[in-house]
Amino acid sequence: MSIFYEKHVLYPESILIRNFIGKVSLKDIIDSWEYLHVNNLIDNKVKGVINNLSGCELIMDMENFKTLIDYLKKQDYIKEIKLAVITDTPKTMIFPFLGEEQERELKIKPFSTMEAAVNWILMGLL
Repeated sequence: MSIFYEKHVLYPESILIRNFIGKVSLKDIIDSWEYLHVNNLIDNKVKGVINNLSGCELIMDMENFKTLIDYLKKQDYIKEIKLAVITDTPKTMIFPFLGEEQERELKIKPFSTMEAAVNWILMGLL
């Protein structure tokens, strides 16, 4: 599994993109958030993170999902930003959908395109 980080071309100060490749586990996701935090890649200018899961194989079940949500809710810097999740399969889409519906403390929303994810993150900012 690999995660490639990039700043959005048009909004480099506001949007960070994480592109997930290969098999992605709970540990990979949490390790990635830790990497972002330790390396100060999410500062007060960042308004959202786009998690691009298109084409990856998400290894996740409901127990792992609950662990991930518990982790995210304990991170103040994550609660301050929008978490857009781009997916291309119903099996993967269910997790950000549940996050959006059940976890009001977090700003999570599923998308099928990069453009829609960017528009949501920037809504009310421009």
